Amino acid sequence: MIWMILVMTVIFGGQPGAKNAEGNELYQQKKYDEALMAYQEAQADEPDNPSLHYNIGNALYQREKYPEAIQAYKKALNSEEPLNNQAYYNLGNSLYRLGQLKESIEAYKRGLRIQPDDTDMKYNLEFVQRQLQDEQDEQDEQDEQDEQDEQDEQDEQDEQDQQDEQDEQDQPQQPQEGELSREEAERLLNALNQDEKDLQKQLRKQGAVNQTNPKKDW
Repeated sequence: MIWMILVMTVIFGGQPGAKNAEGNELYQQKKYDEALMAYQEAQADEPDNPSLHYNIGNALYQREKYPEAIQAYKKALNSEEPLNNQAYYNLGNSLYRLGQLKESIEAYKRGLRIQPDDTDMKYNLEFVQRQLQDEQDEQDEQDEQDEQDEQDEQDEQDEQDQQDEQDEQDQPQQPQEGELSREEAERLLNALNQDEKDLQKQLRKQGAVNQTNPKKDW
């Protein structure tokens, strides 16, 4: 696995008082919380000192407090005497840690404008650019797959709708309520015809009886 280069360097020269030197010593011992306190005490005397903002940013970074570290680096860069490209380098690293890849790339580019031959900066810039491209490619692939899945689902629904419509057309039409089906009508008609025949037969029998001469009453 390829990793970024994460080098955090504190600034020693030209610092205000013993507290900053104490902070640097604690930082080298990886006592980052104590180093941060020392830097902040030194900052009380020189609140606008860009080097102190930078060192505070490094201590915050080591404590994984990346949003606060970013603010500290930006204050160092916004001062009247901005630090060299190292502040942009550390700013880019902090932004990367937060997943802000585009902003991280921009920070590295600004640092390289100050010092174009910074190989670590170039390496990290290319690293983040590749990762951003990979994420974009993956997102494009996912979007394409989602679109295809949606189209397949729509096609399946359309096919089902057509099948339902065809089944409905093939199904024998059911009589409405109160109406007779064809079979029922035929049975009823046959029954009526049979009743008519039976009635005619009965009438013929009755006619025959009526035509018989009555017995004479002597």
